[in-house]
Amino acid sequence: MTDDSRRSRRAPLPSPGVEFSPELIRRFGAFASRLANARENEDVGTKRALRGEGQEFVGHRPYRPGEDLRQLDWQLLARLDRPFVRIQRSSVSESWVVVLDTSASMGIGEPGKLQSAAEAAAASISLGLRLGASVKLVWMDPSGDLRTVGVRRASELRKLLAALEALRVHGDGHSGGLEALLEGPKAAVPDLVRREGGAGRVLLFGDFIDVDRLSLLRTLGGRRRVHLGQVLSPEEWRPSSSVTWLNPETGERRSATSGDAEGVGEYHQRLDRFLEGWAAHARTHAMAHAAWSSADPFERYLPELLR
Repeated sequence: MTDDSRRSRRAPLPSPGVEFSPELIRRFGAFASRLANARENEDVGTKRALRGEGQEFVGHRPYRPGEDLRQLDWQLLARLDRPFVRIQRSSVSESWVVVLDTSASMGIGEPGKLQSAAEAAAASISLGLRLGASVKLVWMDPSGDLRTVGVRRASELRKLLAALEALRVHGDGHSGGLEALLEGPKAAVPDLVRREGGAGRVLLFGDFIDVDRLSLLRTLGGRRRVHLGQVLSPEEWRPSSSVTWLNPETGERRSATSGDAEGVGEYHQRLDRFLEGWAAHARTHAMAHAAWSSADPFERYLPELLR
């Protein structure tokens, strides 16, 4: 079969793009503020992965029993007769790299996987900027070239949101997928995350269908925090007995009621093995991992992924 005939067989994907409503953008900001405030109130003075080595004073809060007395403000205690600790946060801006899968398989589902991944990326970026990190968004365009947009200030968030809204799924095979970004012929993510001292955090959002687990270690190894955000469509997450699967690369359709070896029961077993394999890989190599349906709100799974 020729490439042209394969293209002619492909059905239109149900969710090829991204759209952010004003309410959704408000939720990004609320999420970032809530998590940032919670982190600022956590173990004061400890070295957390979200913070750099340098610390700057940002305020006080009441002392909690068991906390490090070195953070106690003794002058405030003498003046008010109440114990308060000094709240500090990083004075050294960390660098985050956020990588998005834009391959054709991300156009499956309603809401689509690309939409869900973009929402997770937007909320994560909002948090990173709120915490003082510089953030770079990375994806592959239809020509197979790496595209990046970077910002350093929270006031520039709209620039990244506009870039996310402009994304569209594309490609034959796994073009635009995470594996192509990590180890393909034009892959530049490894160099990107090591440039200028290296990214402190790398966040990857996609379905991970095409990703070799070892490639993550080869390309993203080192002293950085890696977050694996794995999204599936509602049909992939919990298929019914009447579901029909569509291969977005070839247009081939396959019914779960056809009686073949890929029935719903076996599919669930294969899916569980697939997801648990990624979860175990993340645990073994100190990576964060979360998997969700594209119908799930990002507030449900992102706090754990960004821990």
